[in-house]
Amino acid sequence: MDRRQVKITFLLTLVVLCTGCDLSTKWLANRHLQYTAPVPIIQNWLELRYTENEAIAFSMLHSVRPDIRKWIIYPLTLIALAFLITLIWQMRHDSIWWLAALMLILSGAIGNLSERVIRGFVVDFIHLHYYDTWSWPIFNVADILITCGGILLAFRMFKKSTQKVEDNVESLA
Repeated sequence: MDRRQVKITFLLTLVVLCTGCDLSTKWLANRHLQYTAPVPIIQNWLELRYTENEAIAFSMLHSVRPDIRKWIIYPLTLIALAFLITLIWQMRHDSIWWLAALMLILSGAIGNLSERVIRGFVVDFIHLHYYDTWSWPIFNVADILITCGGILLAFRMFKKSTQKVEDNVESLA
């Protein structure tokens, strides 16, 4: 197997494993958490709490009527996926780190879109909070994948921009 085949195999395996992990945890949450009280993992900090998110991230668009909301969410999701796939294609010869970051985002997007198409909503179940004082919106593994991919992209961009600055300084010296 040459380098290109190894890279493609790695990236496809990453997408399959990450998407599978996301969908599996949502299935488990649906099966075991749906009709139960929240399950504390770290008392007053982290719990498993089943919710059905019919809106998008952080329940944005929740105030929009459901029959109109789907006509906003699905086209936006398809546009975002098309943009992401185009970006992956354009960067296919770049570093594996750029592509891995994009594949993490793609995995999360596929997981959430699959849920939305199959169920009509996305299962969220991870709840970070501090007693009753502070609460982060409930999320799922797909959201973690998208966030990690975004952080990795930001890190790579920062590293690339500092490398350019260093190269420019060296060329001036």
